[in-house]
Amino acid sequence: MTPENGRDDSAGSNARKERVARRYDRWSRWYDAYDLGGVNAHKRAAVEVLELAPGGSVLDVGTGTGAILPYLVERLGDGLAVGVDFSAAMVARARRRVGKRGIGDKVEVVAADVTALPYPDGCFDAALATFAFTSFPEPEKAMREVARVLKPGARFSVLDTGKPPGKATLYYRYLKSVMWMAGYTDISMDVPGMLEKAGFRIERIDRFEHSYAYICLAVKCE
Repeated sequence: MTPENGRDDSAGSNARKERVARRYDRWSRWYDAYDLGGVNAHKRAAVEVLELAPGGSVLDVGTGTGAILPYLVERLGDGLAVGVDFSAAMVARARRRVGKRGIGDKVEVVAADVTALPYPDGCFDAALATFAFTSFPEPEKAMREVARVLKPGARFSVLDTGKPPGKATLYYRYLKSVMWMAGYTDISMDVPGMLEKAGFRIERIDRFEHSYAYICLAVKCE
């Protein structure tokens, strides 16, 4: 719907989405080489706090090249891991990874905008997002959509980078500028606060020592 002033407020957001998608399309061939998509200790910890049950289903938000999908499959047994990303090149690489691992019957990789997921209400047992929301043009809208497709009481593990407690250091301000220029990533974003507004209860926040990374474990409100 176009506002009375004749300007479509979604135009700016859509343009930024296209810019971000194009940038990740270009990065896709080098993404894993720089360990941006690798399953490092932080990402493994983000999965472990979900306490995934065999036979369940988990949504990986912003799956990128799908590096974490095989790791999720190991914990789900006969369950289903679904990776979504709006970069077509990333999705293509994730699908090739799944095919090479021979786990296509336990994984779905979907090209989709996280603000409009192609799934019914309350269909997932858990969700995961690793370094995703701070790059999303509409993070709050995406969080509400993740809440919609999760079952009541489902866990949502969010691994991201943000401002540490206390006064911002000079290095943090430098990193914030670099991250924005590199990938439209806003590490000053209040992800836990946004999750609460989107219908989640924050269960805990684990911060990594000597790092700006943290895990926010949220639970969908009943």
